[in-house]
Formats: sequence, structure tokens, C-alpha cells
Amino acid sequence: MKRTAEIVLTVIGMVLFGLVIGLMGVVIGVSDNEGFRSNVKEMLQQDAEMNVQGINVDQMIDSISNGAMFFIIVSVVSLLLGLLCIFFLKGDKRPKAAGIILILTAILATVVTIGIALVAGAFYLIAGIVSLVRKKKVVHDDSWSSA
Repeated sequence: MKRTAEIVLTVIGMVLFGLVIGLMGVVIGVSDNEGFRSNVKEMLQQDAEMNVQGINVDQMIDSISNGAMFFIIVSVVSLLLGLLCIFFLKGDKRPKAAGIILILTAILATVVTIGIALVAGAFYLIAGIVSLVRKKKVVHDDSWSSA
């Protein structure tokens, strides 16, 4: 049985996880920029309406950078699990295992990334459900009953 739909959905999810990796890479790149840090400090000092006393901007930006690195790690693991599932789905080797892995990856990646990978997780979830639900076609041989 061809598993084209599941493979296509998984590849779309992988591409979206790749976009998450790229966006978080940009966040890390920007957070290492001294010009960005000084702009954030100036913006917080100029904003008199917000009560931002006691906030260390460097610590805040470092925390965001660390969170982005965590999201990159989760997205890379999700991408690799998607690749494994494509291998399982190709040739209809282990569709049930692929479905379970895709569903678990979708749920965990979406929860752990606080919804940033929601759309990518949705594609994995749909692909996982389809791979579990779809059954092999049963061919009936009625040649013995035609007597």
C-alpha cells in the first residue's frame, strides 16, 4: 500500500520544524548583537509607562537566547523523528510504529515549545492518525465459490 499522504504530511511537518529552527537561529543571532542589546536598553529606559525597574536587560536577552536554543534542540529531534517515520512509512514497513511516533512527537513538541511548533505538530498529528487508521486493502478471492 502506498503511504503517499502520510509521507507528504510528514515532510510538510519537517519543513515547518526546519522553519522553527531557522527562526530560533535568527533569535540567537540577534541576541548576540551588541547593537540590539543597546537598542533594547534604550527602549526600556525611554518607556516611562512600564515599571521596568530592576530588570537586567542582559540577563533577559540571555534567557531568551537559552530558550531559543532549547527550541532548536526540540525541533531538531522532532525533525529527525519525522525522518525516521518516513523511513518506516516508505514501503509500508512499520506504519503503526510511525503513527505512534508521529503522534507522540506532535504532542510533545507542541507542548514543550509552548505552541511555537503548533502547525508543524498538527501536520505530524494528522500524518500519525492517518497512518494508524488506514488499513491494508483485503483482496477477496471468490474463485472457489463459483462452482
